[in-house]
Amino acid sequence: MKLLLTVFLCFLVTLTSIPTIANGCFEVERDALLAFKAGLHDPGKLLSSWHGPECCNWTGVICHNLHQHVVKLNLRNPLYPADNYFDWESHALTGTLNPALLSLKYLTHLDISGHDFSNINFPKFACSFEHLVYLNLSGSQFQGVIPQEIGNLSRLQSLDLSGSNFTGLIPPQIGNLSNLWYLSLGYSYLFSKPSVDRLSWLSRLFNLRYLDMSWIDLNDTVDWSVINEMHLLETLMLPDCSLSEIPIELSHVNLTSLKKLDISLNSFNVPLPNWLWNLTGLLYIDLRYSEFYGSVPITLSNLVSLNFLGLGGNNFENVFLEPISQLVNLRSLYLSRLGIGGDVLNLIKKLGNMWYNLEDVDLGGNGLTGNISWITQMRNLSIIDLTSNSLSGHIPSEIGTLVCLKELYLSGNSLSGVITEAHFVKLSNLETLDLPGNMLTLKLNENWVPPFQLQYLVLESCKVGPKFPSWLQWQTQLFDVSLSNTSIIGVIPAWFWNLSVEYVDMSYNNITGSLPVSFLLSKIRDLNLRSNNISGPMPSVWGGIDSLDLSNNILNGSMPTKFEFPQAHLVDLSGNRIDGAIPQGVCNMPYLFVLQLSHNAISGEIPDCWKNISNLEEIDLSNNQITGELPASIGSLQNLLTLQLYNNKLHGEIPSTLQQCKNLVFLSLGMNNFSGKIPAWIGKQLQNLVVLQLRSNKFTGFIPPEIGELSELQILDLADNSLVGSIPNSVGNFSSMKNSSRYYFVTYGSHTSSYSDTLYIDINGQYVYSSAPLEFVKTIDISGNNLSGQIPEEIWLLQAVISLNLSRNSLIGEISETIDGMRYLESLDLSFNEMSGQIPHAMSTLSSLHNLNLSYNNFSGKIPNGRQLDTLNDSSIYVGNSYLCGPPTDKSCSNGSSIGIDFGHGENEREMIWVYLSVALGFVLGFWSIWGVLIYQNIWWVAYFGTIDNLFDKMYVKIVLARRRLICSSA
Repeated sequence: MKLLLTVFLCFLVTLTSIPTIANGCFEVERDALLAFKAGLHDPGKLLSSWHGPECCNWTGVICHNLHQHVVKLNLRNPLYPADNYFDWESHALTGTLNPALLSLKYLTHLDISGHDFSNINFPKFACSFEHLVYLNLSGSQFQGVIPQEIGNLSRLQSLDLSGSNFTGLIPPQIGNLSNLWYLSLGYSYLFSKPSVDRLSWLSRLFNLRYLDMSWIDLNDTVDWSVINEMHLLETLMLPDCSLSEIPIELSHVNLTSLKKLDISLNSFNVPLPNWLWNLTGLLYIDLRYSEFYGSVPITLSNLVSLNFLGLGGNNFENVFLEPISQLVNLRSLYLSRLGIGGDVLNLIKKLGNMWYNLEDVDLGGNGLTGNISWITQMRNLSIIDLTSNSLSGHIPSEIGTLVCLKELYLSGNSLSGVITEAHFVKLSNLETLDLPGNMLTLKLNENWVPPFQLQYLVLESCKVGPKFPSWLQWQTQLFDVSLSNTSIIGVIPAWFWNLSVEYVDMSYNNITGSLPVSFLLSKIRDLNLRSNNISGPMPSVWGGIDSLDLSNNILNGSMPTKFEFPQAHLVDLSGNRIDGAIPQGVCNMPYLFVLQLSHNAISGEIPDCWKNISNLEEIDLSNNQITGELPASIGSLQNLLTLQLYNNKLHGEIPSTLQQCKNLVFLSLGMNNFSGKIPAWIGKQLQNLVVLQLRSNKFTGFIPPEIGELSELQILDLADNSLVGSIPNSVGNFSSMKNSSRYYFVTYGSHTSSYSDTLYIDINGQYVYSSAPLEFVKTIDISGNNLSGQIPEEIWLLQAVISLNLSRNSLIGEISETIDGMRYLESLDLSFNEMSGQIPHAMSTLSSLHNLNLSYNNFSGKIPNGRQLDTLNDSSIYVGNSYLCGPPTDKSCSNGSSIGIDFGHGENEREMIWVYLSVALGFVLGFWSIWGVLIYQNIWWVAYFGTIDNLFDKMYVKIVLARRRLICSSA
């Protein structure tokens, strides 16, 4: 009886110790999940179902079938991964991760991948889940060092840290995860690579089957001997890991279980390792673009089980096709950019019967010739890539019988002819059609209904128009469509805007009409309608636009008051007729990288709101009617590379806050009313400047010597201001102007649409609207100021300068003989100064010089001839120099007017002797004819010498000046 009572009491105690459960969810776990949700911002409504008592029914929450505890939390971003960061970032969770999750004591599976936690450190509490088997934090951008405590997760079988923006190192303690069988530290869409100190911890992961560290910066940290001991490893993924070392030989290969190996996109620069051909169990090997050289060996045929082989993009001397032909199980073959060349039929013949069993083929960029009729014999073909070859002829209509074909890439060849419905008759699986850069014409019936559902359509530079392709309305799965330069004329039909397409490029056509009033329901993320004839006002409502390019159309009216795109990274409305002020909404785009509003009629002031848009890299508001001062908040744009405000009505001084934009490469403030002195901090703080353009303003004072510290400067334009003083000697420090091999390309890797900078520059005496990349464009223009003194000798040593304009100043001195060092000089303008001396013969060696202006100075002597100067047969080059003579002017160096030219220089000596004798004889005759009369007539005597006394003072100054010129010319 006592025993039964004891058992009953223990049972009651057990019951009271069980946590409260309500409707299939423990209350303590539900509270923990709600506390976790409270710390997060959820733009994609991923957690919208997290309310009510039944937490086991919430999105991503999975409870055990028996004990009902939460065992899995799957909060993966539904849009991750995608082609780029911007495709999934809009649905990313942000905020903080509440450690209240530790109340989920039975949790075995935690996935919070594809979110944006860039402002917090790696969640150390995640290392305390005792039962955790699967942990996925990929693509979530955690900062800080991965904590060593992650090694406490002894039951962990799968760890995915790929795509995280860790600023620290992955610790060796990760090796404590002895039960791990899946580890991925792979590819990221972010802007910097995480790194690893060393990989010795791998030796303690005895059960590891899957290792993915793609896109991690491993550099020289990989210990291949450690990897070789992982005899259970089935998948090894190390693409794009900055690897430079790999052993050529291994004494013994233990990777007997390896089925998949990817070491592509590295920089090994060695022959192919011999031990690779001992991995006879391999099904997949990818060695592409890793700088391997030498030959592809015969022993490749040992890998008889291979179904994927990637060799493309390496530096092989020989690619032996015979061993590849023996890989009878091969289904995917990637041989792009190996310089194979020749007729494509010769390549197919060497590969033998294996060729016709292939399903996935990449032969792009090999310079192959011939036609493509052989494609129709590859009955299993799914993907074929023949881009960037020299293939010609027609696309056979029989290609329409390849029922397995999914992706067709033929861009960049010389294919021609007409494509009709017959080319697609049985292509029900076709998803990608890529034909740009050929001479193809699509003639498809207006009522044709395609048998396929395309996802990607690229027909750039093919002839599709003049009518808009009506068959697109049946493509309900279309994701990306490019119809750029396809001769389309007319209006885009209304049904197009209702398709599922997200990326649209219809630039360089003759599309007319107006845009829809609202894009709120549209799925378009990237819209490019550049260079058409679209008119009307800007749409007032936009959806989730990431990139918008409507440049070079005829849009009019003002920008909408709520002009903002929360996810946008590029907005280009340049070259339209848009007026009104810039709305404050431009500063409510936190991910914006490029803002282009140039060549419009925009007025008003620049809004002072730039502190909320820190990612911005380019602002171009040039050629508008913008007034006011440059706002101080512009200095908060510390990632800014380009600031172009050319040709507006801005005034005031350059704000000192601009010196905080230390990454500036292009600074163009010309054609405004800016005043004050040019700040010395430009040279001190903005040392990445390639272009500094301040022309046509009201700047005063001296040119700061600190400008010479801009070693990367390629374009210096300070023309048409009120600058005084001399040109500083420090201009000789422009290193980029000394070296012709250095030039600057603008590359914005952090947004998907690379953008070219444009600006007005003065080349050859004409203002040119130049478009980047600014290869070899290196110019100096300080014309139209009040500069004095001599031209510093250092300026003549800038050999890469192509245009030098110092005209319309008060410069003195001579042109240095060292001017021949400026061997790339195309344009030289020194007109309207006070320079003197002879024109140096060294100028004739400037073989690129084709624009020269030395007019209105005090140059003297004979104009040199020969070589390049003989091609400049224009007398206006030298007009206004009274003491110059010789061709191409009409003034001869043999008459009296040229006495001062060659005096003392040994040229035309015989002619000058006769000149001297004539002067002496004239003096004698003139002296006695006048002096003899004066001796006998006193009145004449007094009058004569009175007149002489009056003239003497006037002539004295002229004689002294003439003497100085003679002395200078003979020096």
